[in-house]
Amino acid sequence: MTNPRPRDEDAEPADGFVATLLREEVLSGILLTGALVAAIGWATFGSSSYERFITAHVSLPSVPSSIVHDLETLVTNGLMLAFFLAIGLEIGRERSSGALSHKKDAMLPVLAAVGGMAGAALVYLVGVWLGGSSGLAGGWGIPMATDVAFTLAALSLMGTRAPTSLRVFLLTLAIADDVGSVIVLALIGHQRVDVSALVRLLSALGVVVVVALATFARRRRSGPPVFIVLTLVLWWLLAHVGIEPTLAGVVIGVLAPADGRPRAAGLTIERAASPLSSFVILPLFALVAAGVDLSVKPWLGHGDLIGPLVAARVLGKSLGILGACALCVRLGLGRLPRSVSWRQLGSAAVLCGIGFTVPLLFAEHTFAGEPAQLAATKVALVGASVLCAAVGLLLLNRVLPRRNEGR
Repeated sequence: MTNPRPRDEDAEPADGFVATLLREEVLSGILLTGALVAAIGWATFGSSSYERFITAHVSLPSVPSSIVHDLETLVTNGLMLAFFLAIGLEIGRERSSGALSHKKDAMLPVLAAVGGMAGAALVYLVGVWLGGSSGLAGGWGIPMATDVAFTLAALSLMGTRAPTSLRVFLLTLAIADDVGSVIVLALIGHQRVDVSALVRLLSALGVVVVVALATFARRRRSGPPVFIVLTLVLWWLLAHVGIEPTLAGVVIGVLAPADGRPRAAGLTIERAASPLSSFVILPLFALVAAGVDLSVKPWLGHGDLIGPLVAARVLGKSLGILGACALCVRLGLGRLPRSVSWRQLGSAAVLCGIGFTVPLLFAEHTFAGEPAQLAATKVALVGASVLCAAVGLLLLNRVLPRRNEGR
């Protein structure tokens, strides 16, 4: 399926682009896993030095200290802008000419993403209610998102036994999942900033102006520098409004033109932003945000949080995806991917419970100032991801055809 890399003046073949993206996500997943293990190991066996590392003082001129004040916040609220920009650019490209451009092909994974998010949130809320811990209900957004890098890396262990259509389905589902998660994060991600009401008001007006300029630049098919500058300006403005500033990347990324022209701004920026996000920013985020000292047994006394989170990831996510797919096909709104059976789809849905990056962003907001609950959340997310990977791969190994059976 992989095509030779095209010259700059040629349009990149769609199949070749998808194959390249899938390989990139798999490699990113492997690198992310290494960074995750390194963070937990460092925090466990060298907690003092790890704490000094992530809390090293950092300040940016004219940026509120509540947004960036140490290395961890610099990565989470600053450098992760590249990650969200890559998401926005990917959404824009897929909407223009990719898997989200054809209603029949896009409807199933999009509704599956919505079902998975809703199922995870519902199971979590039921879990904390049954456990008598209604005070933890604010964490309903934590288990919703899927990490495409980890998920595709796990699926790659099946090799050529997994149909390409199944891989593309999971990739498209993750794109739609990112959209929904970003919307929810924008709604609950408001932060208190140490600026005056007048500055916040002027910044909010500036946000409107920047979005209008980006829309105008899209119509004029402006070049990459224009959209990069607008992304940075919007990030600065959102930081002063108190809205999650990294969401600026999604907004500008979606608006950047990705209409199939080889030198379209969206495609050009994505070629740089995607590998930067996958191979540098996300591993760095995992290193500074995922560290948890296992020697203090952070899971003790937090079963009322860990249990619902694990159940939401393992059961809520997969059942929500499968239920939404069944309803979608039943109503004639979508169709199963070519060469994919219901058993394969259900098994792959379990893999979608693998997730750490965006769920941890939710956790940082939900349990800000509560390190014990944040540590327990990290344990739950890692445990649920390992469990989903093991169960999902075991099921796929049973339902996918053997190499000598053909397709």
